[in-house]
Amino acid sequence: MNQNLQNILELQTALTQLNEADQRLHGIPDWMRELHEEHTVQTKEIERLEETAAEAARQRRAAEAAVQDAQEKLKKYQQQINKVSTQREYGAILQEIDTVKGQITTSEEAAFSALDQHEKADKELAALRESFRATEERYAEEMARWEGEKPGVARQVEALKGRVADLKKGLSRGLVAQFERILDRYPGGATAPVRPIERPGLKQREWHCSACNYRVRPQVVVEIRNGDTLVQCDSCKRILFFPEEEQA
Repeated sequence: MNQNLQNILELQTALTQLNEADQRLHGIPDWMRELHEEHTVQTKEIERLEETAAEAARQRRAAEAAVQDAQEKLKKYQQQINKVSTQREYGAILQEIDTVKGQITTSEEAAFSALDQHEKADKELAALRESFRATEERYAEEMARWEGEKPGVARQVEALKGRVADLKKGLSRGLVAQFERILDRYPGGATAPVRPIERPGLKQREWHCSACNYRVRPQVVVEIRNGDTLVQCDSCKRILFFPEEEQA
């Protein structure tokens, strides 16, 4: 196999391993993903209920303040009613009194409703926190275990970064740039194995790019086998190679 192609394949493998290790380091390991999702869902539900309770408390305070303001207005109108001198003034004050009494009733109802919502949310919150306690304890244990494993993963990441740098040094700048351009287009991999496709009735096997399934021309197959130059797929432009089991 062409040495440049060998280095590029090793570089692709090292980069894939580096990405996987980096995701493990900065993410949640598979063995605690289900617990993490359960913990996240319950945490969000607790936050939602806390916000519901807080909002109900705010509404209750606002309604109680509105009741107090309306009661102060009512007192003033009741004091003024004995001072009016005309029937028209008397009727106007009575109308204002009725309006304020309606405001008091509405605000009191809002306060009672908010109180009910607050108590309901607090009750649900207490029950959820109680059930969440076991989940939180398990989550803390698993996170402690994961924190203990992280240094090893971090060392693996650094080792792979060094491996990637060394492999790039073994390639020309032009080849590294070519590889990286393809990788930018296809983050999943800049290389693709050539695979045979058996078709009934054909004497010779057809070869296809395993990434895009585009047919690889016979003369291109020969170029890849000879290994003199890097060969790209005519369609997707990934760098083609033969897996070891297909070399024969």
